[in-house]
Amino acid sequence: MADEDPQATWLPVIGKALANLCLAKAIEQEPNKYDALLKRVRFLEGLGLSRIHAAEAAGSSAGSVGVLSWRAKGKKAKNGKAKKKPGR
Repeated sequence: MADEDPQATWLPVIGKALANLCLAKAIEQEPNKYDALLKRVRFLEGLGLSRIHAAEAAGSSAGSVGVLSWRAKGKKAKNGKAKKKPGR
């Protein structure tokens, strides 16, 4: 452990902490814009966090965020209406 570069250890921690502070400030300024978990995760991903780390920072798991993202994509269609399932 003594051979590890301190920057390699601490820079990701600092980056995640700053991203979390940015999210908190964004929620404070525009609470309606970041009211959903998926919106918060996408904000954090935009700051450079991976989906796994963004989901953890937003209080969820990457698997849960993946399901939410999949469901959000399924609700949209080209004309803006929800898709109908075949046979219905």
